[in-house]
Amino acid sequence: MKPHKEKFRDPIYFCLSRIRIAFLIYLLVQFFGHTNSVQANSFHLQDTITQEVPAIPLAEINRQATLVSTIILEKHNILLNEERKATTTARSDTLVYRTNILREDPRIHSMESLNFRSLTNLEGDWSLLNSRLTNKQESLTKQVQDTENENNTIGDMLQLWQKTMLSIQDIGAPELMIQQVSSIMENLGQLRSSFHSDSEFLQGNLVRISNELIFCNEVLGNIHSAQEVATSQLLSPNQPPIWKVFAKRKDTMIITGKRSLISDIVSGLKDFMLNYSFRLWLHLVLFLIVLLFVTYAYRNLKKYIPEKDIPEVKAIRMIVKRPVSSSFLISFLLTYILYETVPDSISLLNTLLLVIPVLFILSDIISNTARRFIYLPVTAAVLVQIHNLGYSETAISRFFLMFIILFGLFSLGMVLSKIQQRQFGLPERLRKLIYGLSFFCLILLVISLLAVIAGAVMLAELITYATIKSAALILIFYSLSLTINSIIIISIFSKTLQKLNFIRQFHETLYKKLVNIVTFVTWVLWLIITLRLFTVWSTIYMWGKNVLTNKIPIKTMDLSLGNILIFFFFIWLTFKISRLVKIIVEGEIAPRVKMQRGVPGAISLILRITIFTMGFLFAIAAAGVDMTKLTILLGALGVGIGFGLQNIFNNLVSGIILAFERPIKEGDIIEVGELWGTVKEIGIRASTIFTFDGAEVIVPNGNLISNELINWTLTDQQRRAEVLVGVAYGTDPAIVLGILNKVASEHKDILKEPAPLALFTGFGESSLDFRLLFWIPKVDNRFIIHSEVNTQVNNALKKAGVTIPFPQLDLHVRSVNSSIINDLPGK
Repeated sequence: MKPHKEKFRDPIYFCLSRIRIAFLIYLLVQFFGHTNSVQANSFHLQDTITQEVPAIPLAEINRQATLVSTIILEKHNILLNEERKATTTARSDTLVYRTNILREDPRIHSMESLNFRSLTNLEGDWSLLNSRLTNKQESLTKQVQDTENENNTIGDMLQLWQKTMLSIQDIGAPELMIQQVSSIMENLGQLRSSFHSDSEFLQGNLVRISNELIFCNEVLGNIHSAQEVATSQLLSPNQPPIWKVFAKRKDTMIITGKRSLISDIVSGLKDFMLNYSFRLWLHLVLFLIVLLFVTYAYRNLKKYIPEKDIPEVKAIRMIVKRPVSSSFLISFLLTYILYETVPDSISLLNTLLLVIPVLFILSDIISNTARRFIYLPVTAAVLVQIHNLGYSETAISRFFLMFIILFGLFSLGMVLSKIQQRQFGLPERLRKLIYGLSFFCLILLVISLLAVIAGAVMLAELITYATIKSAALILIFYSLSLTINSIIIISIFSKTLQKLNFIRQFHETLYKKLVNIVTFVTWVLWLIITLRLFTVWSTIYMWGKNVLTNKIPIKTMDLSLGNILIFFFFIWLTFKISRLVKIIVEGEIAPRVKMQRGVPGAISLILRITIFTMGFLFAIAAAGVDMTKLTILLGALGVGIGFGLQNIFNNLVSGIILAFERPIKEGDIIEVGELWGTVKEIGIRASTIFTFDGAEVIVPNGNLISNELINWTLTDQQRRAEVLVGVAYGTDPAIVLGILNKVASEHKDILKEPAPLALFTGFGESSLDFRLLFWIPKVDNRFIIHSEVNTQVNNALKKAGVTIPFPQLDLHVRSVNSSIINDLPGK
């Protein structure tokens, strides 16, 4: 045995000892690796990745140096130059400057004394600023992230070339190559430093914008709190009664305040244009597109629309005379869709621009008697927008509000008097609706007048604004609905859509359905906007939401009224979609694609079954039922099938079998028991058979599968028919056979192949019996052909002198009572 010191000198022993030590270290690392933190694991992973990054091979250095030089040039274009930095700084300075201007607004320091209108105007200013700050913050955040990503990428590249430098120095590479690698490292280091500088610059601007956004959110929160307080104090007088205003010595008839209304309007317009510059151009482009479409479509309208088909065409033809007004109406309504926040000045401008197309369109539609009354609510709405621009609580603003209320009362009085006298020529239901709404608005304006006199100006402003704006919205939405209806008519009767069989066949029904949808949507939008104007929408919405979302525990499931309504809505929508699919497949696709008879119906049935299945699953999911509990529902459905629904389930499965196996097809002539008719429709549960008597019989699909069924037209329409005839005894059968064959061969609707066949079938009680067999091409004409052949056979036999006997019965009397004979007359 070797001494202890010599063991370490033995190479084998030395390797084995090192292996044991490494194995022990590996076990320790594995043990502590499971107990250490995630941070230690990440550092270990990072070190491993760093160690695994290989240096660039010596032969690849020149090629990689060229690629890196190109990348460095591209990255330099991403860096922020002085012009871009100046632009970013200027935009941030603009937002900070705008925030500082609004900071100086005295209204934000006395919100508790502001009325509801002033708070709304103040909210609009700060909401617009909030939108701009949010957009800028998101833009800067994305720029910072992109810059950091580029910085990290350059850092990884620099680390690779540093490792390459160490590698080529170890192997003693040429000095030129070392200088090349050193130059690349220097360029990468400068580029990384530039990205780091850009990141610091962007982060500095981001901090500024974020601080202003925090302050803006605080102000908006205070405004919302003040609005809640102002809403709760609507019934409380916030100003002295009107008669006390004149008793004051101080002149309050002049608008006071440090802020200038004109400067605020100009500032708001500038902010709006800066914040929505791209959307303004988009808005202009959309307007031009709508104008071109409407103008082109309206020119071709007279060619496509027959006036007798649709009674509403007369009104639509009046609208199409003004394509520019229609385009303005559609385009400027997009203002409230394209822009999150609209300043009061833009709202006034939008109102003025909406007035023109509305007046032009309605002046052509409404009768002469009622035409002059459309100007009243429009004028009142413009006055309300002008009054809304002011924010100081002065006497002149209060008297201006009184003037608007009196103008509204005068307008409603004239309208009510004309409606009562029935001078508008409106339908009875519409007349009653307008009369009821006008009378309700009259009551609201009277309350508003009393409130402004008593000093409850906040309540008066709220009621006046909401009443007049909602009345003007009725005219706007009415004009918009007529314009949309005209576009619907143009689309339906266009050359492209008229090529579709579905459109040509159901154009009037489709138009009425779409018009009903447009009418319903416009009334719903008007109602929602009106409730918002009266500041009760949020309350009603939350109440309705609570009612619809209130959970009702039912065993293992929680249902709500909203879930139930959603479930039935999806079921209803599934039925509508399935009907539409049937019409499209059988009415549009089938005539254009060559398919065998019955294939379109089978495809339609399979699609409808698929749609019903998916719709049912979607309805369950939308109703809030946990899909993991679907097995419970399927189990309950299985129990129901086993007890009371097995017949229905049998019919459903039979419908699927009919769709795939296709033993019958739509249009087939079938015979089921005593029922004989044509298959009109194969449904999911039952099929419709149209009998030759004109009745429509609903037959469950299970009966068509389980019972015996005769399909006269399964593979083709050719069917055999026969004519039975009898002649008198003594007639030559050859003559009769010749006549029958001649009649069959000369008939145009009898097939020559298979050839007709005349047979002498036997001796009857009073005649010689013959049978004529022949084939016809279509089973639908069998009764007519059978009648024609019978007639021709009869005429041919009569012409040949062949007698067709009738049944005779000889009665032989064996014995009769003599008393009966004696009682006969003449005896």
